[in-house]
Amino acid sequence: MFRSWLVFLTLSVAAIDGQIPPTGSAWRCPARPIEPCFKHRGRLSSQNGVARTIWLVGTTRKVRVENDELPSFIEKYLDMTSEDHSYVFGVFDICPVEPDTPGQMRAVCVSGGQDLVVQNLRTPRPPFRLLSTWPGAARKRASGL
Repeated sequence: MFRSWLVFLTLSVAAIDGQIPPTGSAWRCPARPIEPCFKHRGRLSSQNGVARTIWLVGTTRKVRVENDELPSFIEKYLDMTSEDHSYVFGVFDICPVEPDTPGQMRAVCVSGGQDLVVQNLRTPRPPFRLLSTWPGAARKRASGL
């Protein structure tokens, strides 16, 4: 009885924090990749002009994200009119959809994201993890560790 109550309480707190995404939160690529996909640490952001970009950490490069839609648990942080407008840092699965041309922003499709951290741009809140994207983090939290 106590264990089930603890699991319920833990999941309720996590859901209130917005850190457990709803079901049906798949990353959908609109175009077929022209080269093999790769993983890279980056910062996903939204802005005027090119709607969504990922800065590839450790480089001076940015890539243009061509996904028509992203999972709902990410979308709310990329809405520029929202109080939740944020940077999303993490390891992204990046699939090139056009050839690399020096001096131009390359179009890519994002097929996944792991270890995601959200840094709000409007309010002075500390960054937080999207626990569902951290392997084992949700399991540890549910067990009370």
